[in-house]
Amino acid sequence: MRRRKLVLAIAAMAVVFAACQKNDFNSDKDEISELGVQLKALNTSFSLPVNTTKSAAVSMDSISWDSVQMVVSTIKFEAELKSLSTGRDSIEVEYKWYGPLLVDLLDTNLTLGNFVLSPAIYDEIELKVSGKKEDAGDEPVFYLSGTYKSSTGSWPIAVEVWDDLSFKTEKENVEVTEEGIDITSEIQIYLDELMLDVDPEDLENARLSDGVILISSKVNRSIYETIFGNLKRDCHAEYKHWNDWYKKWDKKKKHDHGDDD
Repeated sequence: MRRRKLVLAIAAMAVVFAACQKNDFNSDKDEISELGVQLKALNTSFSLPVNTTKSAAVSMDSISWDSVQMVVSTIKFEAELKSLSTGRDSIEVEYKWYGPLLVDLLDTNLTLGNFVLSPAIYDEIELKVSGKKEDAGDEPVFYLSGTYKSSTGSWPIAVEVWDDLSFKTEKENVEVTEEGIDITSEIQIYLDELMLDVDPEDLENARLSDGVILISSKVNRSIYETIFGNLKRDCHAEYKHWNDWYKKWDKKKKHDHGDDD
């Protein structure tokens, strides 16, 4: 069967686009399914050291992050489509969302991309979120700020990443029917894991910039290299299916149990 590749560009925050495809993949306009991307920073407060290779020692050191931001330049979606009727690969699709957009990773309500999905079986879904230093201007590509506390006191702390950064996730066999089911891919960044193998003593002895423990490629570089290495590896993804019935049921469940996910 002939294969086609669709490349669609979306301006920042635009959420609707259309593509001409074979009848097997046409959907009713009232039953559109979408795939959105959420970037979430988790575990904002934790004790130090964060270390999986050594026995944990009793420590009064801790970090609490209150600001987490990333400049998102592009989101790229790629997948192989299998027809619901034949079950065979027939179309390779590639969608792109373009920013740049400064994203608050503590905002749990912000969804990017919103790629329209026609009914099909989506195999080998790949999502790549990229931040480019050329798009960041005067802002870091990735930024953390908060408070570091130890037995001797507390100091403001900030991490600035001015280098290109990307996160990539993969998922197999996601079926989209004609029921208008939306899918959300959550790319989760565990902030405590970013400090894996960072010695609290290094933070205690870190160079201050205007009273702030600034960690970047130019200041406190050895700490930065550890954190940046962890950042490039620390990426978890979850895919959630949403439809109108599930949203109502899930909202009721959270209200009954007091969940605030």
